[in-house]
Amino acid sequence: MLNSGPTWVGRSWKETLGNGLNRREKKYCQSRFGRIAIADDPAFQAKTHGFFISPYLQDLMARAGVSDVYSEANDLLQLFLGIEVATTQVFRVTNALGEALEDQQEQAIPHEELPEGEVVYASMDGSMILTQAGWKEVKLGRIFPGSAVEAVGKKKRHRIVESIYSACLGSCHEFLPRFEASLGPWADRPEQWVFITDGAEWIRTYIQDRFPQATHILDYFHAVEKLAEFAKMMFPDETRRHRWMEGQEAELSAGNVAHVLETLGKLVPLTKTAREAREALKTYYRNNVERMAYDQYRARGLMIGSGPMEAAHRTVLQARMKRSGQHWSTPGAKHVINLRVALKSGRWLQAIQPLMAAA
Repeated sequence: MLNSGPTWVGRSWKETLGNGLNRREKKYCQSRFGRIAIADDPAFQAKTHGFFISPYLQDLMARAGVSDVYSEANDLLQLFLGIEVATTQVFRVTNALGEALEDQQEQAIPHEELPEGEVVYASMDGSMILTQAGWKEVKLGRIFPGSAVEAVGKKKRHRIVESIYSACLGSCHEFLPRFEASLGPWADRPEQWVFITDGAEWIRTYIQDRFPQATHILDYFHAVEKLAEFAKMMFPDETRRHRWMEGQEAELSAGNVAHVLETLGKLVPLTKTAREAREALKTYYRNNVERMAYDQYRARGLMIGSGPMEAAHRTVLQARMKRSGQHWSTPGAKHVINLRVALKSGRWLQAIQPLMAAA
């Protein structure tokens, strides 16, 4: 049985049984899931959130529609429930619930009280999706307390068991109020925040202005990646390049950014492209030198990489919104993003509040 009690199903059950239901008597239908109670006439005649579909089935349709492409969602409902639901109907229900969430994106999310001394990690970044107007950036935020980080396996890799996400298909000015809402009351404990970012100017400026007491870390792997990109231009010989990279990466890991900048300054690039790349790298490091004390961060037991943010791009956005051949309308993308954020944040009940209120 899907539920221990009676379950509403779709309108099609009434149509199958006919209209001669006695409103004073309970009617039942035997399905592959057992005996299911059939709602009486008034319940089927009333619209729920704009549809002649039960709240329970709308919940399932939206969850399927936000988890897979709409045509596959239809197949899943047919497979698991034995109910044929039109692909367009899955689309409409999913979009209606996603649209209803739009006005709630800037409402503060309640959190349990943060224990004294526990850090909260935060990251934000952009991810591209293909829309009918071309490639557009979705800004995505992720926060999680240090207690949500577990070390697993022999290599003690980090696994994060819970996170709160925020996202917006739009500018940073549209995104930041949503990110702020995800912080909830934890925003009042800036000294316990640890931001790990790629050093983008808009992010750096926001953190400096809004959370000057927070720890801000430049993602270590971004710092190394940019160094490696320059090294490819500077050292065509692979053996020499790897030897040089090992030395400079060790300096970065030890927090000796000044030594790396000094080494870069002594190099003599032979091409214009390499010279420009060196100057861009030096500027990047100088702009972020205060956020590159990696030895100190490790001594405090802090994470120094943005792997959780990269994973969030894949799980929250790309798994549903970057499939082969997909071209999103702007409203359709926004509605699905709202639902993906609620689903992956463990806040699905927020998404189906309109259904619960009507049930």
